[in-house]
Amino acid sequence: MKKIFNAIISLLIVCVVSISLMPVINAAPKNPTVSKEGVMVSYIGENYGWAKFKTSDGKTAYCMDLKKKWPEKTTNVSLQKEGDAGLTYILQNGYPYKTIKGNGEQDRFITQAAVWWYLSDTGQTDKLSADFTTNAADPYGIRPYIQKLVNEAKSAKASAEAKLEVNVSNSNMTVSSDGKYFVSSEIAPTLTGVKTYKVSVEGAPSGSIVTDTKGTTKNTFNAGEKFLVKIPVSALGKTTTIKVKVSAAASTTKAYIYQPTDTSYQRLVALYTDDNELSKTVNLTAKVDTPKVCVDYVIVGDVKPDPNLTDPTPGRSCYDKGTKYNQEKELTTRQEGCKFNGWYTKDDLTGKWKDGTALNKNMTLYGAWDCGAVITVPNTASKLPLTILGIGLLIIAGGVAIVIYRDKKLNANK
Repeated sequence: MKKIFNAIISLLIVCVVSISLMPVINAAPKNPTVSKEGVMVSYIGENYGWAKFKTSDGKTAYCMDLKKKWPEKTTNVSLQKEGDAGLTYILQNGYPYKTIKGNGEQDRFITQAAVWWYLSDTGQTDKLSADFTTNAADPYGIRPYIQKLVNEAKSAKASAEAKLEVNVSNSNMTVSSDGKYFVSSEIAPTLTGVKTYKVSVEGAPSGSIVTDTKGTTKNTFNAGEKFLVKIPVSALGKTTTIKVKVSAAASTTKAYIYQPTDTSYQRLVALYTDDNELSKTVNLTAKVDTPKVCVDYVIVGDVKPDPNLTDPTPGRSCYDKGTKYNQEKELTTRQEGCKFNGWYTKDDLTGKWKDGTALNKNMTLYGAWDCGAVITVPNTASKLPLTILGIGLLIIAGGVAIVIYRDKKLNANK
């Protein structure tokens, strides 16, 4: 069976890759409120106790603008823009997302100080005083942690944009060694900023599966893994189009800056994670070449159809295997004075063909006529002069015979 399929069935896959990037699920709210939770202890010197803020959705927020006053206890703010890579780095590696010294209050103080110090050094806010950066007492050893966080923030780079590419190296599917499946080539998605991806198949025949290169059926793969699509041979029609969708969830954490309605207040920054749904679809069109079977036509007997009356009977006609075949009327040879008896499967005119029977193998159909008793009527028109001459000679001969007879009889009487 496998050899038959390999010999007579070929599957052509035309790949069209459609790319879709789902809208960013922006987790950062546009118009939250920010509430003042209290004031930090001044861990450096005695004059650096700063307000603590939290957004209405529970995010820790940090002040950005030195020399501006703090917002009221509860303040309406609006989303202004994304912070740069350095600001994002400080929030990602500061309180409450990372442990710095192991003391929550000190970690929060370090994070707020790092925000101002970084913005001061990069010209995004007023200059931080030398008293704080150098001279003020640091009994808890806080300053080195702040400096380290700021230095790392200055060299931080924005996270690479999440990407998904799908590479289809060979568009031709081949029959598996057991003859059960048509198998795609290995498909190797390329991921950037994503660790896993999922594969789903739409419009595929029942029993279609997705596997890894070892043959294990699954739908979720790690970055770097390849997958294959398998379509059951028995379920494949003449043309089958399936959609293979590769998707990945990409998360990007960013610092978002909020501006209070009263611009005399400090701006605030909070960390949010955006979720992107990346996807690409590979359209595979499977075309199966159906096996052909042929019918030969043979005229039986000496009857020679009149070419002026006869529709030419083909020597051979071929059809898709399994076709429910009806012998076309126009293929019936005609002969004046004769009746066509139909087509038979054997040369002795037995096994009459039945219309609607499926063609599953090559065959020969034999045609026969019933012309009844053939009576030959001679054409004597061309022999008419000789006939008349013959009759005339007989009459003359008869007359002569009568005359001779009479003469003999008279002579005898004398």
